[in-house]
Amino acid sequence: MRERMCPVSVPAAIFVALLLTVARPASSEPVFSEVLTHWSSLALQGPGREVHDLRLTAGHLALVLTAGTAAPVCAGGEVVGLYFRGTGTLEYVSADLVESSIVSYNVGNNTKLTLQTADNALKIGSTFDEVLWLAPGTALPAFPTAEATNVALSGSLERHLKRFGEIQTAPAAHQFAAWRLNGPDRSLIRAEIGGGEDLVYLLDALEAKSESLMSVSKARTFADRRELIVLSDQPVGRPRQDPLVPPFLLIDVDLAVTAPGGEDLALSVTETFAGVGRATQVLRLDLYDTMFGRGELDPRRLVVKGVFDEAGKAVPFDHAKDELLVALAAPLAPGGQVKLRFEIQGKVLYRPAGDNFWELGVEPWFPQPDLAGQYFKVHTTVRVKKPFVPFAPGVTVRRIVEGDFNLLETRLDEPVQFMVVLAGNYAFEEETRDGITVRVASYGGKSTIGIRKLANLAHKIIDYYSGFMGPFPFKEFNIVEIDSWGFGQAPPGFMFITSEAFNPIGGKLNQLFSKGINERFSHEIAHQYWGHVVKMPSGEEQWLTESFAEICAGLFIRDLRGKSDFEGLVATWKLRAKQASATAPIPLANRIRNSSDRFSAFSARTALLYSKGPSILNSIRQDIGERPFLIFLNSVQSNLRWRFGSTKMVEVVLEAVTKKDWQPFFAANYWGTGMPAK
Repeated sequence: MRERMCPVSVPAAIFVALLLTVARPASSEPVFSEVLTHWSSLALQGPGREVHDLRLTAGHLALVLTAGTAAPVCAGGEVVGLYFRGTGTLEYVSADLVESSIVSYNVGNNTKLTLQTADNALKIGSTFDEVLWLAPGTALPAFPTAEATNVALSGSLERHLKRFGEIQTAPAAHQFAAWRLNGPDRSLIRAEIGGGEDLVYLLDALEAKSESLMSVSKARTFADRRELIVLSDQPVGRPRQDPLVPPFLLIDVDLAVTAPGGEDLALSVTETFAGVGRATQVLRLDLYDTMFGRGELDPRRLVVKGVFDEAGKAVPFDHAKDELLVALAAPLAPGGQVKLRFEIQGKVLYRPAGDNFWELGVEPWFPQPDLAGQYFKVHTTVRVKKPFVPFAPGVTVRRIVEGDFNLLETRLDEPVQFMVVLAGNYAFEEETRDGITVRVASYGGKSTIGIRKLANLAHKIIDYYSGFMGPFPFKEFNIVEIDSWGFGQAPPGFMFITSEAFNPIGGKLNQLFSKGINERFSHEIAHQYWGHVVKMPSGEEQWLTESFAEICAGLFIRDLRGKSDFEGLVATWKLRAKQASATAPIPLANRIRNSSDRFSAFSARTALLYSKGPSILNSIRQDIGERPFLIFLNSVQSNLRWRFGSTKMVEVVLEAVTKKDWQPFFAANYWGTGMPAK
């Protein structure tokens, strides 16, 4: 078989010298399109070589290429790694005690890898038969110059790239193109390991500042896609307790949403980015390229028609695997700003189960950074074909009829995350009390009794929370019915709540799901404080939104319905928490996966965030007393108002309020798998 070669061939005589040389950037400035093209078309350089006991190491990973054939891999004319086929062994060490329980759980429930305990660490072991090792800027080990006979690697590499390309994660080409232009002085090493288990290893000292070992699993949605399950993720050069500082923030969003009818969406978004952590020439943004309706398997494409700078000049970009890579004309330095306009289209306005509404929910339907980079004010204009009625967070600037369209314009002047837009067959009423307008919309007709009941309840909860957490953060609060059962969701100044809230006695399903509706309703309103005023910078800090909202909802239920209802809720928290506490510590709840029993994994994650978290907070309340606990909640709100929070900051506030060292308590029960005694 004829080998696929790099553009520049290398004589066998200098093969070893090439491998020993650190791959360095070219003297000229790299061009985004060329770098992306090169990394999207990796190729072998030179014929395969026989190797024996060749060792590759990075961080806590060690690969031994026991026997087989290897060849350098290049991107363009630059050697960036090697590809190997044969037999080999893997050893990866998880030395972070915080993650030991979840490493054991995920390895045991998702893989056939070996797991051993040694020296207060976990050692993961495996064999493999192929490796694609990508380590640009890093010296590769030398191996013999003897050519392998009758071994052709190019076809194997192409099959490998296709198989690992089915993984639903950011393309390797995106990762390395961003590295090449943003920080080639930092390490970025990726290993794709095939054999009995397909694994991906990533050491990222530039963006994530972590190293991860992940297994490849069949995706939950498509047979032709696969997804990654994190087995281990250890910080690199930073304490786990300190949230990452993002390279940039999205600070302002101007949304123009047009829904001319049917499934069509036209989206024009102008976004302002501010440099924070380091100079950045390539922005990595989340943006769906494929969208799905709730509970549907009908994939639809969201297409970026163009990206433009303030002068209207087209900006290079690449959109794939739910990530948008955008190249700036000049690096965005800390303290600097850049404004971009995105033009996006698609037939993506699903109507769940054929209902007459659509929702652009708390997901990347417009370009946005990871959570820690979302800190934006929003101006929104929504035009929808009549008779649909639009809703969006913020103060209403105008709500008018424009020909065949209903138009809504809103503005949010506080920094938020989780922007949403919804429209459909709705009727609503609104009422203003004490400067807060509560707007309640029912689906499929005007449910006057339900609307007024929920408006009164919302005002009562808002008044209750403002008594100890400060003024309600938004001037307008929308409560919108979703034609389904059993859940709620709380974007900024917004609540989606399902139908049983509007009519708890109407039908068996309504009666079934209406149990606990007051608690759910108060939990979602608490998110306006815990989730928007105090923000979570990553999934590891999600208890700041869910657990704190849940304890506040519990206090409201206690004072609304009586002590016995609260005691019953606390007992439920403790029971569920004990069932899940050994699986993972609270900050790693979102890593729980079980490929053979997804419901148990979902239940464990839910129990940690919605049961163990509030149990910990209630234990603190019992220890310090009611009034100091309310002062503690108020102090967290006031000290972290409109900021990203962290558990480390919460602990500092608690110690200031109580004059007590809480480090052992949090180490055992939050960072560890313990349960409070109370």
